[in-house]
Amino acid sequence: MRAWLLLLAVGFACGRSSPARNLDLDRIRVDEARLRTDTVGGDPKLYGVQPGMNRELRDYIEQSNEGGRFSDQATFVLVDAENAGDAGAVVTLGGDLRDAAGQALGALKPESLWIPAGDRRTFALVDTERKSRPTAAGAKIVVRGALIPEEPPVVHVEDIHTFDDFGKQVVQGLLVNDADRAGQAIVIASFHDVKKQPMTRPFSLIQIAAKQRRTVQFVGPPGSSTATIYVGDTIY
Repeated sequence: MRAWLLLLAVGFACGRSSPARNLDLDRIRVDEARLRTDTVGGDPKLYGVQPGMNRELRDYIEQSNEGGRFSDQATFVLVDAENAGDAGAVVTLGGDLRDAAGQALGALKPESLWIPAGDRRTFALVDTERKSRPTAAGAKIVVRGALIPEEPPVVHVEDIHTFDDFGKQVVQGLLVNDADRAGQAIVIASFHDVKKQPMTRPFSLIQIAAKQRRTVQFVGPPGSSTATIYVGDTIY
């Protein structure tokens, strides 16, 4: 986890070394988690996992509930978090699964996402043992950190818009790389139903050249009502 946070700090701050600042954890508001048990993982070739790839990026892809080298039935949660602070922060959520009596069943793998001030992101937290937990009735989510980088991410999504496609949302945006070097961006889409509950959170690993701007698009599931796109991480 320390290596992951260090990677984020280096990536977002563009190599500068400054004392870390942290947002008050009370400013991160977490919604109720939506529990799911489904197939996690898949063919890594579909998600760009390659020999010699940066270990942190490989781990991010392989452990995601939307793609990896495994194909297991595992329990995970989709949960929204809002940054109610006055500065953007790299927010880390963790926690554990709970049964109906409130007893812990298994830990959830932490995830870190950049959340601009006043914005929201959907986190996908998978059971660390990648197991199906049939007695799970909910989850306890914990805000583990909210690191304020010196600068916001140089790779981001602009001009997001959605449209309805026969009962499902299609979301498009412009992926922008303001850096002077090429990179690989994990671009995530979040789809919600009419009750604002998270439905799915697919992603794509996209190569982006220096100073490039390119269109990205995701198609949501039937019944999706709202959608957005954001960058999960960028590796140079």
